Amino acid sequence: MGARRVLVIGGTGHIGSYLVPGLVAAGYEVLVFSQGKTRPYPEHPLWERVQRLEGNREVEEKSGVLGERIRALKLHALVDLIAFEPESAEILIEALSGSETHLLMCTTAWVYGKTRVVPTFEDAPRFPENDYARKKVQIEDLLFEAKGKVQSTIIRPTHITGPGKSFVTPFGDHEVGTLQKIIDGREIVLLDGGFSTLHHVHPRDVAGLFFAALENRVQSVGEAFNCGGKYAMTFFGLAEFLFSLVGKPLRVRSMSLEEYAAQFGYPEEAAMHVRQGCCVAMEKAKE
Repeated sequence: MGARRVLVIGGTGHIGSYLVPGLVAAGYEVLVFSQGKTRPYPEHPLWERVQRLEGNREVEEKSGVLGERIRALKLHALVDLIAFEPESAEILIEALSGSETHLLMCTTAWVYGKTRVVPTFEDAPRFPENDYARKKVQIEDLLFEAKGKVQSTIIRPTHITGPGKSFVTPFGDHEVGTLQKIIDGREIVLLDGGFSTLHHVHPRDVAGLFFAALENRVQSVGEAFNCGGKYAMTFFGLAEFLFSLVGKPLRVRSMSLEEYAAQFGYPEEAAMHVRQGCCVAMEKAKE
């Protein structure tokens, strides 16, 4: 097996833009599989030492080429940051079954669904509430079922916020207009009083956890890890902080989701964030 050769699928996105240079700096031979359409968000000179493997994942999965390419690489580890379909995980499991390759998979904290216990630990029941999260649960289950055949680790990021990725606003959306209202000192709406929670995390920190899991293989194989910032916040707390940050008095109006929907239409994205909440425990990852 190629010593310390790592393939990152989706390595030019939010997480990979930080993870890939970190792997190179640590002495890994790094390969990145992508369509070649996206440039890393923070450019870094170490990208010159990265081998690019361009291709269309969906096409190569259907043709069977991707699994063959992966097997031929004799990898130390494979980091998949963009698996959204269970079939993608099945292909990786088949390709890596019986090998010593460490498979690190990015899923999401959305697998938990509505927050029931605060903070939410990794062994909490999963009640996914949308198609994206349901597929991530299926991917996780495939990896759990393949224990003994494939050495895998699961990372569950919360609300990723950083270069190229706008953060969830106090309203619960990603709209720049909400932030502009705050900058202008205008009133914003808080759904349900703003007392639900959200948990931002910077992609650099997510990359750091992937790196730590890779470096501490014995402890991480077979496990799932939450990945959030140091603290979760309420939507009210975020609004208060942002208004103070721009030197404006807090101006918020509370509306129930039902009241807002009746007047302005159903805010689907905001509703998902507000009615699910997110506040994960980080003790396991810190260990």
